[in-house]
Amino acid sequence: MYALVGVSAELAEQLVAIETGGEDAVHQARTRVRRLRSILSVYKKAFDREEARRMRDRLTRLGERLGAVRDLEVRSRDLEDLLLAESSPELVDAVEALAAESRDAHDRALAELLSHLRGRTHRVLLADLQRFAADPPLAKAGRTHPGRVTRKGLAKAVERVRRNTGTTLEQRHELRKAARRLRYAAEAVIDDRGRSAVRLAAAAETVHDSLGDHRDLVLLGRHLREHTAGRGLSPSATAGIAMLAAECDRRAEERLDGLDEALDAIEW
Repeated sequence: MYALVGVSAELAEQLVAIETGGEDAVHQARTRVRRLRSILSVYKKAFDREEARRMRDRLTRLGERLGAVRDLEVRSRDLEDLLLAESSPELVDAVEALAAESRDAHDRALAELLSHLRGRTHRVLLADLQRFAADPPLAKAGRTHPGRVTRKGLAKAVERVRRNTGTTLEQRHELRKAARRLRYAAEAVIDDRGRSAVRLAAAAETVHDSLGDHRDLVLLGRHLREHTAGRGLSPSATAGIAMLAAECDRRAEERLDGLDEALDAIEW
C-alpha cells in the first residue's frame, strides 16, 4: 500500500550501503526515510493513528542521524567546489581550512551513525518497519475507502504548500518541506492516479529542488561569513571571503527564478 514495501526495502539496502561505503548512500537513505514519513503523514487517515505515529517518530530520529551526516557532506562538497574557482593562495588557504573542519565534523558524525546502525535499536527498527510495510495497520478508512483517503490527503498536502507564502529563509524552508512531502506522497500513488499524480509530483519537485538549492547557497554564504570572522585573515583574504559569500547570495536568488510559476502549477 502506497509503495511502503518497495521504499522500505530500498531504505534497508541503502543503510547497508552506508556501512560498506556506498557512494551517496547517506543521501539515498535519508530520501527513503523522508518518503516513508511523507506517506504516513499525508495518508495518515489510512493507518491506525498510534501505530503510524510511533513509526513516524522512530523514522524521524533515524532521519535526524542521517541528516547530521548529509548536511556536513554537502557543506564539505560545496566548500571544496569553491576552491576550484580560486587562485589567490591566501583565499584558498582560508577556504581549505573551513573545508577541512567540515570534513572532520563529517567524519565524526559518520562514525556515530555507523555505531548506531550496528546497534540493536536500529536492527529492531528495521524489522518493525518491514512488518509494518508488509502488513500495514490500517484504520477503517484505509480498509474501506483508500481512494478517498488518497484524494483528501493530496488535497490537504496541496493546501499546506499554498499556505506557506513567507519570504524569510525559515518560511521558505517550511514551504520546501511542504513541497517535499507533497512530492513524495504523489510519487507513491502514481500507479493508481496516473497523469494527475505525475503532474503534481513534477510541480512539487520543481519547488522542492529550487528551494533546496536556494537554502544550501544561503547557508554556505552565512557559513563563510561567520566562520572566518576573528581568524586574523589578511585584508585580501577577508575581501575574498566577502566576495564569495556575496556570490553565494546572488546564486541563491537566481534559484528563485520561476518559483511563483512552479507554485501556480501545484493544483489538485
